[in-house]
Formats: sequence, structure tokens, C-alpha cells
Amino acid sequence: MTQRRALVCGCAHGIGAEGVRELAREGWRLALLDRDEAVRELADEVGAEFSAVVDAGDGDQLVSAAEAAVQALGGLDALWSNAGVQYKGGVSDATVAEWDTSWAVNVRSHAVLAQATVPAMRAAGGGSILITSSNSALLAEAEVLVYTVTKAAAIALVKCLATEHAGDQIRVNALAPGYVDTSFNTPIWSRVGGRDAFLAQIGQTIPLGRMASATEIGKLAAWMLGDERASYITGQTIVADGGEVLGFG
Repeated sequence: MTQRRALVCGCAHGIGAEGVRELAREGWRLALLDRDEAVRELADEVGAEFSAVVDAGDGDQLVSAAEAAVQALGGLDALWSNAGVQYKGGVSDATVAEWDTSWAVNVRSHAVLAQATVPAMRAAGGGSILITSSNSALLAEAEVLVYTVTKAAAIALVKCLATEHAGDQIRVNALAPGYVDTSFNTPIWSRVGGRDAFLAQIGQTIPLGRMASATEIGKLAAWMLGDERASYITGQTIVADGGEVLGFG
């Protein structure tokens, strides 16, 4: 248990931070990346062996940080690529800069990190990669169009990686949360007048009638990364959205 080694990118706050805390409780050795300096505080809290402030949209930074993380851990057994960015607006609102940033963070960062870490997992005899997508990819949410499109691309990437690396005994899956009660969803809440207004009408869109907590999504991520119960799951998108993709039918 204590020898498992994971690299987590996008973890200074929210579901990433809660997932890191769960992995630490389970005895994982950790390396942490985020663009926010708060990642260093989290690293101190959980006893991570490596941390770095990195722009997930910069491929060169990611590769350098991943290589340093693998060296610090002496190998790697799992990667959780969790960085993401969200912009409000439909196709007529999206700017070229928003498209470029979203592709770089929501899609390319996952591919870059996978490419940089697969050799270490292969050397370890296998491993697990988890990429954070969103249930938006399955709902076609036009008012956060760029986010929706890039999160759908992340699911396609997962399927390709899972197929390519199954022979290496590396599992690759996507986590697709719905509404989680963190500030990341501020662009969504703003569509209806803020968080309180959203909470007032949440039962119309989410059958369970509430948002997820960051803790419960973080625990799910840790479960998917480990082999104790998820050892035969690969190429899948695990949706955790309170039934939103189902609706009330």
C-alpha cells in the first residue's frame, strides 16, 4: 500500500485537493502539480514528496515537472490529470483565446502528461491513468460550449489511450462529475443569478436534488486510481452527477 506512487495535476483546491487527501490517507506516495502556489501548502499537509507550480497549458513545463516528479518518487504507478478551465458562453461568444486555452488545458495537458508518465508505469509493470472530463460532455451544454467540446475530446482521448496501453497493463479512465459545490462552477451559477439561485432550482435538473461535495468526488477519483476494486475497469467514463444525465425521464 505505502509503495504506490501517484502524480496529480490540478489539485490545489476542490476535487483535486480532496482526492489528494484521500490518496494520502490510503498510503500513496504523492507528487503534486498546480498553477496555484497553494499546491505547496497541500503538499506539506499530506506529506507529498514533490510539488511544483506549473501552467497546465504549457506543455514544456508539464513535461519537465512530470519528469522531476517521477525521479523524486523513484517511479510511478498512477496519474490523475485533473487540470481544467471553464468559460461561459456559446459559440457566438467564444474567443480564439478561450478556445486555445481550453484545448491546451482541457485536452492537450492530459495527453502530454500521459506521454511523459507512461514509460515509468510500463517499467513498474502497469498502472492507472485518470483524466477528469465532465458530464457536460454528455449533455451538450451550449452555454459553456468550449468547455463542453473540450471535455468531450478528453473522453475520446481516454478511449484511445486505454486501447493503446492495455497491453502495458495501464488502465485509463475518465471521471465525469456533474455539479460540484466549488467555485469552479461560478460560470454555471452565473447563468441563473448565482449559487443560491441555482440551489433553489437544482431539483429541476438533478434527480438527487443536490450538488456533490468535493470530498465525495475526490474519494471516487482515488477509488478509480487504485487496483483494489477497479482493476478490471479501463476505457470507461464514470459519471458522478446525481442522475443529471438521466433526468426524470
